Amino acid sequence: MKDRVASSTAYTVLQGLLLIAEKPEYRHLVTAETLKTGKTILERSEEGRKRLKQLNSRLFRALVPMMERLILPGISTHYGLRKKYIRDAVENAISQGYTMVVNLGAGFDTLAYELHSQFPEVTFFELDHPATSAHKQSALDGQISNNFHLIEVDFKKTSAKEVLVSHEAYDVAMPTVFICEGVLMYLPVSDVKTLFSGLAELGEKTRIVFSSVTSFSDPKNNCGPVLNLYLRIKGEPLSWTIALKDLAGFIKDQGYVLLDVAEAGSLKDRYLPNITPTMLHRGECLVQVQACSTRDEVEASCPSE
Repeated sequence: MKDRVASSTAYTVLQGLLLIAEKPEYRHLVTAETLKTGKTILERSEEGRKRLKQLNSRLFRALVPMMERLILPGISTHYGLRKKYIRDAVENAISQGYTMVVNLGAGFDTLAYELHSQFPEVTFFELDHPATSAHKQSALDGQISNNFHLIEVDFKKTSAKEVLVSHEAYDVAMPTVFICEGVLMYLPVSDVKTLFSGLAELGEKTRIVFSSVTSFSDPKNNCGPVLNLYLRIKGEPLSWTIALKDLAGFIKDQGYVLLDVAEAGSLKDRYLPNITPTMLHRGECLVQVQACSTRDEVEASCPSE
């Protein structure tokens, strides 16, 4: 990512989400507020307006399925499923008494913005690269209440833990749910472990909702060599991958209880029970975990491998 330019991935994910929302069978995955806010964010930049123009192009919409088959099969549908899963996980945590929500590397995600007015008793944070965060703040200027904080941070220089503990609105006594969507795969495993341990230390009760990916060699991953080559050319090769069968053991070793795992099949069954998508994106899991207060609790609660 260029220092003064918002993340291209943020544009791509939001564009894919708006694209899938145009299809009646998938419209329930994307809220009307997401559509409205997403368009507002895109309209505030030249790149965003270009992406909106593409969405209005019949040629572009016809080419998308072919491009997806070549690089990321079913990714637009997956964006909708992923966002729906995370929304449900966060709203469920709030219903269970969680009073802080922190989105790490939020991009142009609109969930915290949408929920901050719906749940005024909950404090929301978004931490992201300065250029991406600044663009989002500009687009949402005047529409943010005191319980929503967008924080510009360069994670290469400052950790999420350092940023949060120094913020006046952050309270370590509040049960907190962290969102880490589309981020961990770019980190070396040592940094992933450090992040998990750091988040567990940030409060008395910590839950994390995150995405993880399997390796390109995994037979369950339908992303081909073109994506691998593309990521390497961009300088963003996948660093941390983990097989579905290894997730429970990894989570247990980090001191967390595994609450839920959803992959392509279970996401389809949960959110598209009567629909057969042309393509499903396979190779990414969505995971919910809870930090344990003691090692005994981990041993008692975590599923075995």
